[in-house]
Amino acid sequence: MFLLRRFFCLLLSLLDMLVIYCGGDGNFMKNADVSITINPYATYQTIDGFGASACWWAQNAGDSAYAQDIAKALYSKEGLGLTIYRYNVGGGSKDNPNSRISGSRATESFYYYNEETGEYEYDFTRDAAAQKMLDMCLSYGCIDTVVLFANSPHYSMTRTGQATGGQVEYYSNLPEENYEAYADYFLTITEYFINKGVPVKYISPVNEPQWSWGGEWVGQEGCHYEKEEVVALFKVFAEKIKESGLDVKLMGPESGEVGETTEWYFENLYGDSEIAEVMGSLAYHSYWSDVNTLGKKDFGKTVDELYGGKISIDMTEWCELPCTHSINDFDSALLMARVISQDLTLSNANTWSAWVGVNNYSIGDDGEKYSDGLLVSNEEVTELYTASRYYAMAHFTKFIPEGSVRIAAVSDILDLSVTKNGDIKDSTKSLNISAFKTPEGKTVCVLVNEGSERNAVMSIGCGHQEIWTSTADAQMVQTHSGNAKSIIKLPEKSITTIVYG
Repeated sequence: MFLLRRFFCLLLSLLDMLVIYCGGDGNFMKNADVSITINPYATYQTIDGFGASACWWAQNAGDSAYAQDIAKALYSKEGLGLTIYRYNVGGGSKDNPNSRISGSRATESFYYYNEETGEYEYDFTRDAAAQKMLDMCLSYGCIDTVVLFANSPHYSMTRTGQATGGQVEYYSNLPEENYEAYADYFLTITEYFINKGVPVKYISPVNEPQWSWGGEWVGQEGCHYEKEEVVALFKVFAEKIKESGLDVKLMGPESGEVGETTEWYFENLYGDSEIAEVMGSLAYHSYWSDVNTLGKKDFGKTVDELYGGKISIDMTEWCELPCTHSINDFDSALLMARVISQDLTLSNANTWSAWVGVNNYSIGDDGEKYSDGLLVSNEEVTELYTASRYYAMAHFTKFIPEGSVRIAAVSDILDLSVTKNGDIKDSTKSLNISAFKTPEGKTVCVLVNEGSERNAVMSIGCGHQEIWTSTADAQMVQTHSGNAKSIIKLPEKSITTIVYG
């Protein structure tokens, strides 16, 4: 019976191709521009979820009239259904009278100076709007992982007395004598959230340590560490976590880009036996590598050979830098979809998180709104817009649930927009393909077509098939639901998700 069904499916596929071949004034090779082979038996990493950071927008959004709309759009099944929430443990810039940070990026800390007692104390009623936003998002039942992350230690612990570096670049801002105080502070906050019932899975005390976070101008909280200092700080955190008995793992070091520096961090953090005991995630950011396919492939191969299956490899931040597309420009969605696809297929990431769920907009010289958020608001959150890139994430998050396994998906052509070295020569013409097997046994394929209209011949059997398509004209449109088609039109500059089963 199985062989008969396979033969029937093959026959239907051949008939489908014959119709294309004989129809109209076209021919097969012209209409079927690419043949895609999906092999469900060639398996790679498990996908453990998608997420976004609540830095810094939750401080205002939690008390806004749009709070529920934002929570629903990002963290409900009707919306993106994100499962990872990254809560920013702020360094207290809003509380520091000498801070170089102001506006929406200045953070309120749970740890504050009590003028009456003359001591620094904890007050967990603070950062109330951000906590309210977290609670709203949790209420939709999709979140299973909360990451507490910090861009900087509390300003009172730093060399500069601020949650940013000094006037001199590459100035390490946390003195070694304060490592234990920083770990105690972070774990006190962690214990509060865990006791509150928040599913804190990871704590991430370091963020992009290789950057300076200082100089004449600073735009956000941050703290530079030398490589060896990162390892030394994580050793202190590992010891403190074990002493505390808290059920939480370390994530880090949230390196700012793929490459040798990140590989050094991974080797020396996971290679330390004391740190490895409580190290749950080796995390990196995918900035500055949007067209560096060879670099991502080399990075992914190295990391997979050394750590694949032993520890989670997480891409925890990416946004378009610099942001050259307005919020309604569909090219921004194509760019994000390409990056997601390549981080999953080339870098073998287990999770993928956008930098921010919501961000403010600025007005460009062309009068258009520019922002790097999935959702976009003004600083007071009295306006709310959906950016085109929101739909790029939807093509992955709505169809690839936690526990899905990436499977092989290859095309029969070498994309001419890619150089011999693997870098993208012309990103406006590239085609990125990724495929997954879900826990329910469905097969999902995401096709990111940045070039002209083309047809894809799919080498997968018959059965039920759903196709969802996004273009500049319309987003997340169900363009097919029924018996599987073996030849699928990919519109010019489009994202297509195909679900079998």
